[in-house]
Amino acid sequence: MTKKKKKIPEWLGKVLPYVLVGAITLTLVFCGSLDKKDQDTTLSLDAFTSNDTEVSVDQMSELYVVADLSDALGLASAPDVASNYVSATSIHNHGLTTLGKLEKPSVTDVNASRGVIEYEVQEGENIDTIAARYDATADQIRWSNGLKTVDVAPGTIIKIPSVAGIVYTVKPGDTMETITQTYGSNAEEVIALNDLEVSGISEGMNLVIRNGSLPETERPEYVAPVRRSYRSGSSSSSYTYTYLGDSATRTNLTCNARLGGGQCTTWGWLKRPDLGFIKANANRWDDIARAAGLTVNHTPAAGAIFQTDAGWYGHVGYVESVNSDGSINISERNYAGCRGGVLFSTVPASAAGRFNYIH
Repeated sequence: MTKKKKKIPEWLGKVLPYVLVGAITLTLVFCGSLDKKDQDTTLSLDAFTSNDTEVSVDQMSELYVVADLSDALGLASAPDVASNYVSATSIHNHGLTTLGKLEKPSVTDVNASRGVIEYEVQEGENIDTIAARYDATADQIRWSNGLKTVDVAPGTIIKIPSVAGIVYTVKPGDTMETITQTYGSNAEEVIALNDLEVSGISEGMNLVIRNGSLPETERPEYVAPVRRSYRSGSSSSSYTYTYLGDSATRTNLTCNARLGGGQCTTWGWLKRPDLGFIKANANRWDDIARAAGLTVNHTPAAGAIFQTDAGWYGHVGYVESVNSDGSINISERNYAGCRGGVLFSTVPASAAGRFNYIH
């Protein structure tokens, strides 16, 4: 009489392979993580980001294996394990590694677009020092955060593009075509860089635009010209600019007495109230503006103050607009021929570059 072999229960046959694979994997993870220096073998993100823990390639691989296995088995902890792996990879990809260690960034948002880095400004930092660690320039980071200067308070959360370019927030009515036409790049590159293949763009979304740039009128440091009423009629006669020492010839002179007379500096403060801190004669405006961190150069722009040291006290005025031929339309007070009002005129391109411009 022969004994019948006991049949393995069907449910045990289904579960046993998963149990064996899980046991083998956890054993490999445990053994592979043991460091000759008896370091912490924990695979959590906290262990990766501690200051005294060496991070090896094996540990990065183990995080991937565990995340993949957890997802395949449908474990309840799968989302947390996957988040740890994504966070560690994000830290590594952002270049925050030193001597085999992963340093925890100020802010890591794994749900943000992969092109946008959120960063908390630390004590003693400014945009220049932060930009030195990334591909984007200081101007691009400033423009991405609406900052007029490089100064920023500690604790401020700023957006940094992961590539040279700008971070742009989608506004109502924007389309991919209008965004790329206005700020640069092309639709295909923006879609790929920001993972928009499925979702597309939506209002309030932050997009990284590689090599993008803000138009001058949208830059936070831009000061829009103040519109004033011109007196009807203008003169096409010429007037020699000898008062400022450069012998340039102006045209289109119009003296508007209704705007009142006064010093040239008073007109400068009225047109640019943000420069009210410059309490000095016109010949010192450029030096004080530079010391305050403002841009001072020889490039005219609408909304800028033009300045010269010529004359006893120097002279300042306001650039109303810049013409296509390089000439500039200006307004000023206390100029010969219009002592009792504001003089509007056009300065030729040949003389425009001789002034300092405070932007």
